[in-house]
Amino acid sequence: MKQATRRITHGGAVFAAAGLITLGLGAAPAFAAGPATTVTPDSGADPAGQDLTVTGSGFNPNANNGFGVYVVFGPKNADYATNAGTFQVSKWVHKNGAPSPGQDKMNADGTFNVTLPGVKAQYTDGNGVFHDCLKTQCYVITMAAHGVPDRGQDTFTPVTFTGGENPDPGDPGGPGDPGDPGEPGEPGAGSGQQTLNTRVGNGALTLSLDGDTAELSTVAPGEHSTGALRTATVTDARGTQAGWNLVGEVTDFSHAQGGTIPKGNLAWTPTAQVVDDGSQGSVTPGAAGSLGGARTLASSAAGSSGGVFQAGAGLDLSVPAGTAPGDYTATLTLTLS
Repeated sequence: MKQATRRITHGGAVFAAAGLITLGLGAAPAFAAGPATTVTPDSGADPAGQDLTVTGSGFNPNANNGFGVYVVFGPKNADYATNAGTFQVSKWVHKNGAPSPGQDKMNADGTFNVTLPGVKAQYTDGNGVFHDCLKTQCYVITMAAHGVPDRGQDTFTPVTFTGGENPDPGDPGGPGDPGDPGEPGEPGAGSGQQTLNTRVGNGALTLSLDGDTAELSTVAPGEHSTGALRTATVTDARGTQAGWNLVGEVTDFSHAQGGTIPKGNLAWTPTAQVVDDGSQGSVTPGAAGSLGGARTLASSAAGSSGGVFQAGAGLDLSVPAGTAPGDYTATLTLTLS
């Protein structure tokens, strides 16, 4: 019997998907009257670090191309919807989300339950601005993800910390008393001092691939065709430590004469590693499994996402016994957000 060649290709990063079409049957789910969130605890939180449980209802998981919402913590500034660097922690919640440090699932009825870990009363944001939530009201905020301008899913739930109702008049960020360790001593004879200044600007979150075609092995019908995904390199130079997710989605394998192999027959086993550049970031590979739907290839949690990372995956395509011989091709799209 003539053997068949299995070949897949994958595209580059997709930051704002366009032309998405959602197909479905049956009645649309009923949503509560408008989005709302509750936060536990919303008062008396530990200023040194507090896990906040956020429960949402009334959201529309299909709105804005199904992009979902960001759940973040920080002040409500005028540019809150466009200045991601302001927020201390964040999580992306959407209908295709897989529970992980950087994202979570929005249910079909518009509800979700997520945790923002280790939220502190005082922090310096990714823009270098110091925020003191003991003196300035801070919130758990939801907003449309991927920069969508729709403000219909925005909510603001205030959170107060112990000591925030009557803040101490002293400025924790003020100068220390004279004689504190680290205060410059008297210069010696013939010595001099200079102040050295530099500025670190905002970079970008980018994805690059080491090739656009991955070849799987030639097999007979009824066997498994195997190969490896081309390496994806994620660079997070935003300076915000806001976290990121790299998600893959594949089409069915198609044959020029009309035959197909379902995309659910393709499984992957993700791998991920930090490229050591001194950033001390961390990365988590996605779970192994079928690519019948969108799956996470790799993610980095808020607070440790800065740096350079590489991700890949072993690929295993189960070829049905009745498959007609020939070349089959699929497209795998990787989306970084």
